[in-house]
Amino acid sequence: MLGSLKYWIIAFGLLLSGLLSFNTVSAAEDNQQTASRIISIDVQGNRFVEKETILDKMTIKVGDSLDRRKISKNIRRLHRTGFFSDVRFTGTRTAQGIHFVCHVKEFPLIASLKMQGNDEHTTKDLQLRMKLKPGRVFSPKNKTADRNTLLKGYLKDGFYQVAIHFITTPRDDGRVDLVVKIDEGNVTRISRVRFIGNKAISSGVLREEIASRQSDLPSWISDRDVFDQKRFAADSQMLQQYYMDQGYLDMKIESMHLAMSSDKKSFDLSFSVFEGPQYTVSKIDVQGDLVPDKETLKELISMKEGRTYSLTAMSESIAAITGRVGDEGYAFASVTPLMKRNIEDRTVSISFEVEKGEEAYVERIEVVGNEKTDDSVVRRELKQAEGARYSGTQVEQSKKNLSRSAFVEDVRVSLDKASSGDKVNMNVNLTERKTGSITGGIGYSQIEKVTFHAKIQENNLFGKGYQASLNGEYGAVTQNITTSLTDPYFLGLNMSATVNGFKTKTDPQTTTTYQMETIGGGFGFGIPITPELSYGISYQYKRSDLSLTNTTISPITLSQLGRQTTGEVTQNLTWDSRDRLLGTTEGQMHQLHVGAAGLGGSDKFYEVKLTNKAYFPIDEKHRFVLNPIFEAGYISGYSNLDVPLYRRYSLGGSGSVRGFDSLGISLRDPNTGEAVGGDKKFNASLNLFFPLPFVKQSGIRGVAFVDAGTVWGSVSATVTGLAPINITEAFSLSRLRSSAGLGIEWMSPVGPIGLLWAIPIRTVSGDVQRNLEFMMGGSF
Repeated sequence: MLGSLKYWIIAFGLLLSGLLSFNTVSAAEDNQQTASRIISIDVQGNRFVEKETILDKMTIKVGDSLDRRKISKNIRRLHRTGFFSDVRFTGTRTAQGIHFVCHVKEFPLIASLKMQGNDEHTTKDLQLRMKLKPGRVFSPKNKTADRNTLLKGYLKDGFYQVAIHFITTPRDDGRVDLVVKIDEGNVTRISRVRFIGNKAISSGVLREEIASRQSDLPSWISDRDVFDQKRFAADSQMLQQYYMDQGYLDMKIESMHLAMSSDKKSFDLSFSVFEGPQYTVSKIDVQGDLVPDKETLKELISMKEGRTYSLTAMSESIAAITGRVGDEGYAFASVTPLMKRNIEDRTVSISFEVEKGEEAYVERIEVVGNEKTDDSVVRRELKQAEGARYSGTQVEQSKKNLSRSAFVEDVRVSLDKASSGDKVNMNVNLTERKTGSITGGIGYSQIEKVTFHAKIQENNLFGKGYQASLNGEYGAVTQNITTSLTDPYFLGLNMSATVNGFKTKTDPQTTTTYQMETIGGGFGFGIPITPELSYGISYQYKRSDLSLTNTTISPITLSQLGRQTTGEVTQNLTWDSRDRLLGTTEGQMHQLHVGAAGLGGSDKFYEVKLTNKAYFPIDEKHRFVLNPIFEAGYISGYSNLDVPLYRRYSLGGSGSVRGFDSLGISLRDPNTGEAVGGDKKFNASLNLFFPLPFVKQSGIRGVAFVDAGTVWGSVSATVTGLAPINITEAFSLSRLRSSAGLGIEWMSPVGPIGLLWAIPIRTVSGDVQRNLEFMMGGSF
């Protein structure tokens, strides 16, 4: 009994001791947790970044327990903001917990930013690309990013010596004034282009076939001798293209080497080539799906048996066959050339494998990219119709029509499978050009002296395709103002309509003794018959006033002084297959013009003119273009009335016989020397357009030309108090004037601009010459 009681007393003591011990440990743990809990967070060192912004970036909050891993994580988070150069945390432990403090050291803010030494690029252009700006943080990250951006831009322009320095001046408020100093250095040019392994084709020829150019005497007018990495990379493809065009099917670029001089002033470029043998075409065949038939497809192949293989001719043949098969409705036709080389006799046989695919109909035409132009304006240029069988020719004609329109910069057409296997969707993706312009300029000519030009033009008015213009010109001799409005698809029909008005005043002091002021207007219609053939008819009514500027005057001029009115109907039949209207490289334009005055007005006359222009490219890249021009005209009065003086024919200046002044070639009064014009004319020109060496700018080309022409016929007048006069001149080759010269033509954003120098070769007494001529708004 006593023994049991003893054991119970011992057990109770142990239990009581354990409970007391447990309470002591729990209290200690609670005190320890309270001491490590964050009870406040403060920020010190910040001047530009708000305290609340910093606290918001932190994941540590009041009430959290102190955690070293979380502290490290928050330091990294605050560094990543880019605002701080240093971040650290401290804490003060109390019985209630830890007072936590975030210490930051901020990067300075930029108070002002200036650029120095940037002669090649404007400050505005450079600052648009930079991250560093006034009010932003000047940090090493932003500085490195901007340094790389600027270097990349300068290296692209060939400035490999460029050095960029960032100079800061601290202010009292902690901000800095930043100066970005750029030492541009000189452009790094190409001192030498070498070719290794070329035996069949000389290095001089190969240098002309690549985009990069080595420096030479006239290189100051070009930048093609400035090293460009992209241009250098493209050179290998251009070399391969050239060799393949010459029949070297096995040609390879084995290596390309680039070496910069130690002073970074120049590069040496080296191309190591393997030429291989030159192949001729031994046999040509077509196999597979022969649609429409084998003979038709073979006629489309521009490659010929026995001739040297040409990659360009191969591409043209594939395109022609694909297009012809496509005209039969096979939108996804493919043509694969199968080539078999015979190395022993250096020949290659080619068989074009045709796979027509399924016949397709165009289910839907989607037009995109026309943000300004109405959808209907674009669709009316499309020859391929929805629901119709696919035609490759009609698709190509649609692209050509859009390319020639005034509102399209670029057009791309693609085909997608539609709802069923025999249907496709045609996607027309446009890039619109800027169709509106306001331009002005100052020109100089020997006759006009200083002239002022102003022009407002819109080629897509209201997005409807309307073409509107207002032109003004003011000079010592001529003061003109003209306006016109054209609707290419009048009333939704495939017919153009134009209305115009004009007022001109001319005082050709060097060649005539009269001044003329004209005001008038009219309208006209143009009707396309085929894609190349069109018919136009127009009516113009104008009132002209002739007045004296000299006391010595021809009786012919005296007989026409005063007011004359003309109501003239003109008709034109035009064949135009030119690839473009300005800067033409191929195609022809032939026009028959017939006009008659008498429908209203006092003047009565009729006129017939024939104009022919042709453009023949004489190299594959259309860099050299031969352009013969021929024009002949005949005008005559009727109902016993003479042709108005201002409508009679004279030649001289751009568009006729260059090297002679306006009205420089004409019938002349033998007593006064005044130009009175003929009723028949003939002039011809032969232009050779060529690329200017070392000029990369597109739209600029040179021209060498020879011109010839003459006027003849008769004119008479009877004036009261004066003896009757009759001037007659028969056609004679001995009176054919001629000239030759050189010029430069630039298709500028404000229109064609030309400068030419011509020397008369054959002249006649009384002709007025003009050697130097400047043109704006017209072409050669």
